Amino acid sequence: MREYLYVSAALVLLTMPRLWAESTIAFQLGDQGGVIVPVMLNGSGPFKMLLDTGASHSAITAEVAAATGARTVATSNVITPAGETTRPIVAIDELSLGPITVDLVLPSVVPNASFDADGKIQGLIGQDVLASLRYTLDFQRRVIEWHDQAPARRGLVLKLVFEQGRFLVNLPQDHTTLRLVPDSGAGGLVLFNVAGQRSHNIVDMGETVALATAHASRQGRRVRIRELRLGDRTMRDIPAVTVERLDVRPAEGDGLLPLHLFERVTFDGPSRLLILG
Repeated sequence: MREYLYVSAALVLLTMPRLWAESTIAFQLGDQGGVIVPVMLNGSGPFKMLLDTGASHSAITAEVAAATGARTVATSNVITPAGETTRPIVAIDELSLGPITVDLVLPSVVPNASFDADGKIQGLIGQDVLASLRYTLDFQRRVIEWHDQAPARRGLVLKLVFEQGRFLVNLPQDHTTLRLVPDSGAGGLVLFNVAGQRSHNIVDMGETVALATAHASRQGRRVRIRELRLGDRTMRDIPAVTVERLDVRPAEGDGLLPLHLFERVTFDGPSRLLILG
């Protein structure tokens, strides 16, 4: 998911995870490459939720909100690649994910079956919980490694920029710099184009596709990216989807970088670093 919100009530949230020993937990890999983890909310669960590094805030379904006794505290305007909507915000007094416990999380509430057709995924964890953490997504072993110290910098190290509730990386290309959201919830590479803008690096495949979020969908076009530079490395002939808009919202950057393309991805939130293995 790629969402950020503006809360319409005056709320101050300091999400600080409690200290833990370094450990690992297993995750399931969704059909589109999403990281699915078991989460306890207010002592209830576990609920199956997406660990979504591309979302600025967490979200749960209406069914989970009722099951956990979450109280409504505000409403919000939520911006997604599919459009803008208003959602209720509820208070979760305690969220537990493996060895991590977070007090007072304020997720938005979405309709049941918003995350998958079967309704098996019941929410997502966004950067309101994740931004201050250090962890590695190991897609080969399908485990999350939690780090209580700065992790080893083995692999391609990129600086993270934190804007409007989520991280972006700046990737210099031949004639421009792409600002992409490193997104564990993205099924593939997505680029946001200003309407009418074209690039010599993009080959249109002549096919439309629906880009889905928890609330709605928007039409995009299947394309092929001739080259994408990641530091000193170059990926070629990458399938992608482009979505056109009248303008591009700053928090979205230029698109979404799917993390399941890599074997290991480490977020060092306090140091503002992304390490691709």
